[in-house]
Amino acid sequence: MARSCWRIAVAAAVLIAAGAACAAEPPLAGCYERVYDAAHLAAHKDQLVTRVTLSVAKTDAFDQNGPHPFIADGVLKMWLRGKDKSFDSVGACWAESYGLFCNASLSAAEASTCRTKQDGLRECRIDPGDAGSFKVEGKPDGVLISIPKRIELLQQPYDGGPYLNFSAGNAENRAFLLEKTACP
Repeated sequence: MARSCWRIAVAAAVLIAAGAACAAEPPLAGCYERVYDAAHLAAHKDQLVTRVTLSVAKTDAFDQNGPHPFIADGVLKMWLRGKDKSFDSVGACWAESYGLFCNASLSAAEASTCRTKQDGLRECRIDPGDAGSFKVEGKPDGVLISIPKRIELLQQPYDGGPYLNFSAGNAENRAFLLEKTACP
């Protein structure tokens, strides 16, 4: 009996140590990027995105309780045809079976609500209280970023429009396969 209790204690210690090690570095931590070349963009005329970057790092978020404790911050940036500045979202992420699920960042900026929910670049907001979300799924050479419902991204300094909106129904701008890169 004492020997089996000892084995259970050792097994529990190993699991606790493994859990602590996993908590130190979130899944899919690192940097990723995809730059779409002219041939790809010519074949996908409705694709607005020309470049995508993502960095995933351990979070400093204070809310670690609840059904989905935050374990990572995901900084998603997208560049569009004809635009020099990126549209960004800093999301608090939690683990899901496929990888990470990240809330898009909300902006406190005041803007009118759009009369249309159509995708694209707008000076209004689709839903001022919900910036949407993005998923990050591990792939052999990187990650797949997808938009499960919708997402809103902003340009720096994040105090007003324009706002970039994409929805899950947008075939050309809803999923992006990125390769692992060195972090800047």
